[in-house]
Amino acid sequence: MTSRVAGCVVAGVLSAVVALAAVWPRALGLADRYGPAQVVAMRGVVVLAGLVLLAALLATARWWRRSRPYVLTLAAVTGVATACSAVILLVRGPADDPLDAAARGDLTVLTFNTLHDGVAPDAIAALIDEHAADVVVLPETSRATTREAARIAGGFQVFHHTVDSITSATGLLVADRLGRYEPLVPHPGGALGSFTVRPRAADGVPITAVHAYPPASGAMQLWRTDTAWAVRACRQARGGIVAGDLNATVDHPALADAEPCVDAAAARDAAATGTWPADLPRWLGAPIDHVLVDARTWRVEAFHVLDARGGSDHRPVVAVLQRRP
Repeated sequence: MTSRVAGCVVAGVLSAVVALAAVWPRALGLADRYGPAQVVAMRGVVVLAGLVLLAALLATARWWRRSRPYVLTLAAVTGVATACSAVILLVRGPADDPLDAAARGDLTVLTFNTLHDGVAPDAIAALIDEHAADVVVLPETSRATTREAARIAGGFQVFHHTVDSITSATGLLVADRLGRYEPLVPHPGGALGSFTVRPRAADGVPITAVHAYPPASGAMQLWRTDTAWAVRACRQARGGIVAGDLNATVDHPALADAEPCVDAAAARDAAATGTWPADLPRWLGAPIDHVLVDARTWRVEAFHVLDARGGSDHRPVVAVLQRRP
């Protein structure tokens, strides 16, 4: 009997550590490590997998009586972990502002990873016109597509930076009404075309267009560097705006504490709304496309995750900002 109790305790402790690594890896210092970093980005999938595993464990406990104490211990840990992840999703907000809310602001930011020009210039321009976007960030978009979308939409300054391929090509459109901007400054060491543009006017809006490296095997340090740089770009630019595909969520270290900047989705209780991959339901996807703003200057009036379009595997996102008095 004593050995069975000890076995249950060991099983419970080990499964609890694994569950914590999946649900809240920051507690173990693993949120930026390969494995936990990918798992925690897909909280919806974690909840779904947890429910399936829980059902399997309960069925096993019913038919496998000899191992029932161990299985029920694992089931209890799985149930608690799944419930915790579900609560986190609900608290962060699995939905965004309804588009018919017609929120008004001083500045509208649109970001859309078009997946190697998977979205035609006229479709991008229509999106810009539909939401009256003033700042448009287009990761994985060629110079030609960026320029043509700007020409069709009209009234934009065009910036573009390519490192070595269309995957590392990022476009930026800035409305003429925001004033003139200096030539872009590339992210030093950035592999996927991130850059900053600074206004010539002292009261202008510094803008950073981001495409961070994904947290792939063998590239975790590149990912850490890119995401940390994006948040730092927002912190160091008074009134700044950072937007794009950050390949990170608010569970990851760089975005977990971005003060004095805020994530527009989190500010509008939409930080659990998945933007990638677009063929999964929103509650299952990873919210990796962001608009970060200096909260000392801007208030987020609305945030929208739009429907997928064209051939992109990302959903476009729109943030409506109001300048603070």
